[in-house]
Amino acid sequence: MADTRMIKVLISGGLESSLLMGMLSNCDLKIESAPDMTAATEVPGDSGYGAVVASHLSEGDASALSGFLKRCGEPPLILVGKGPAPDYADTLHLDEGISADELVDACRSMALAASGAGADGVFDSRGLVGQSEGIRRVLNVANKVASTDSTVLITGESGTGKELIARAVHRNSPRRNAPLVVINCGAIPGELLESELFGHEKGAFTGAHRARPGRFELADGGTIFLDEIGDMSPDLQVKLLRAIQEKCFERVGATRSIHVDIRIISATNKDLALAVEQKRFREDLYYRLNVIPVIMPPLRERRSDIPLLAEHFMEKLARRTGMEKKQFSPEAMTTMTAYDWPGNVRELENLVERFSVLVDGNTVEKEDLPDHFSSELAGDTAQGVPLYCDVRHGVNFQESVEQHQKSLILQALNESNWVKAKAAELLNMKRTTLVEKIKKMKLEESSTSSAV
Repeated sequence: MADTRMIKVLISGGLESSLLMGMLSNCDLKIESAPDMTAATEVPGDSGYGAVVASHLSEGDASALSGFLKRCGEPPLILVGKGPAPDYADTLHLDEGISADELVDACRSMALAASGAGADGVFDSRGLVGQSEGIRRVLNVANKVASTDSTVLITGESGTGKELIARAVHRNSPRRNAPLVVINCGAIPGELLESELFGHEKGAFTGAHRARPGRFELADGGTIFLDEIGDMSPDLQVKLLRAIQEKCFERVGATRSIHVDIRIISATNKDLALAVEQKRFREDLYYRLNVIPVIMPPLRERRSDIPLLAEHFMEKLARRTGMEKKQFSPEAMTTMTAYDWPGNVRELENLVERFSVLVDGNTVEKEDLPDHFSSELAGDTAQGVPLYCDVRHGVNFQESVEQHQKSLILQALNESNWVKAKAAELLNMKRTTLVEKIKKMKLEESSTSSAV
């Protein structure tokens, strides 16, 4: 299998060998390290490496590495950080600040792509956990658009996993062997963002002591992911529109145009359609970006995925830290699933990490949850919101269905001030049917939803 082939880690100055080894040590890939380039290039040429990771090469190292890669069957190369690079087509450049998960993801993706895995029509949805209708709908769109070069706009609240979808689209695309370059447009001051996107020439502004390529150049042949695109200034929106339309741009301070072959994926947690109406976002740029819309559902709209996500994050932490994996009690999971998660999946992941560190014993109990979880659950119960049932521990199906029906009917009656015709309309059922159910359930106007 491609994902268990050896991943060679080559270090030459800069980052310590132990740092990259530490980042890769808890993944499911077979790792081999070399303390320096001399030791690395002395290995036999038939080592069958799935990918090679190198960092901070000198000019001599880059030349030696190029020959080594050819002797090893030309596996993909992943370069971390700055420095000279060998003249090698199958190279992925990653920033020095890359996380361990991102590095593992890059190693696995490059090895799979080089071996031909993932090219059999099976969508690689790694990292995207869930079986709800909402997430299946997102993955279906991502699967369809991955093989194209269409521009994608991913919208959704913060923490819903917009970057994960962008990475999945790139990973399953014909551009998967080329770079995926990520830039957060909201995290960079407006006066610097143009230089970050398009690069600058030496002397273009104070502090520009040398020429520097921008993210568009670095993404040539691959994909650029423009996160938080809704925070971009109107002046820069004009330049971005031209870059998207013509696939060319000029560095800051330059007169020569640079042409690139890239795919554009963008994301925002803002309502761009509203921003267009309010003249805060260009309409023509909006339509250029929104060719294929992907809407990430908030976690409160995919509650059935919460147990799966919590389990996934707990397993991930156990692999990374070596700590024993904790379980969730049915009461804790019921409370977690009823919670609305304003921070979405990111909030859930952070909470699971807190549990793994602070909870004594092997089980997370309801008492271990933050206080506001229980207070919100009590409020939901009073309003007739049906609670999650953990079927893994067995449920009375008929009783659960009846309770759910009773909750919905009570909500509709309370919403309509007990006008049965209006309540029936809200429930999309005949008035006579609703009246029969009210009699059968012995509901009265004083009833509450405490039976949920």
